[in-house]
Amino acid sequence: MRLTVNHLAKAYGFLWALRDVSIDLPAGAFVAVLGPNGAGKTTLLKLLAGLIAPTTGAIQFDGVTLAPNNPLARKQIGFLAPADHLYDNLTVRENLCFFTSLYQRNDRTVNIDRALETVGLSQRRDEFVGNLSSGLKCRVSIAKWQLLQPGLLLLDEPYGVLDGNGVDLLESFLQSHCQRGHIVIMASHHVSRALKLCNRALILHQGRLSFDEAKQQPWPSFAQAFGEFLPHGESWNS
Repeated sequence: MRLTVNHLAKAYGFLWALRDVSIDLPAGAFVAVLGPNGAGKTTLLKLLAGLIAPTTGAIQFDGVTLAPNNPLARKQIGFLAPADHLYDNLTVRENLCFFTSLYQRNDRTVNIDRALETVGLSQRRDEFVGNLSSGLKCRVSIAKWQLLQPGLLLLDEPYGVLDGNGVDLLESFLQSHCQRGHIVIMASHHVSRALKLCNRALILHQGRLSFDEAKQQPWPSFAQAFGEFLPHGESWNS
């Protein structure tokens, strides 16, 4: 399992949101994508998810070219975002049954109930998702990806709606997901949390890849690279 990105770029009219990004990730990679607002983080994730088409460049995952018109390739990809799509007029359990069927997975009720127990939603399995808070909806999404186990899991600012227990659930799932040999790519403004989990970090600035290194202890090159985007006197690990 490997993700290869070659000279990826995305333009909206005359505005380049992403320019000439190339990365190569092996199985088990956990990548933190960092950078200031407008750096191109969400654009990169949407391209990797096949939600938008690149202007130039190519993406390959496990030897298959990823593209919006390639549904077989997209079955290997999960995208967890604050607005992760759930159906408000279906119950929690019905949502999970529906999504697993879309991936041609007919999980038994016992598997779905086990996933709901893992995220603390066993007692709310028959509630309509529309009645849940944003944090609980995020837990439903965690349960969804636990069931589907995508080879490439993308996350866009996942911490914002989670409480402390929800954060622990998410991080435990992500760590176990990488240990299974899957690839995780997470864009986040919570730098210290992202660095605690990742084994590699990318920094985007004005759509370009300005930093790409495997995690080190200590990591002076990262501190210097990320420090360029912080106000004077502010620390990246605060």
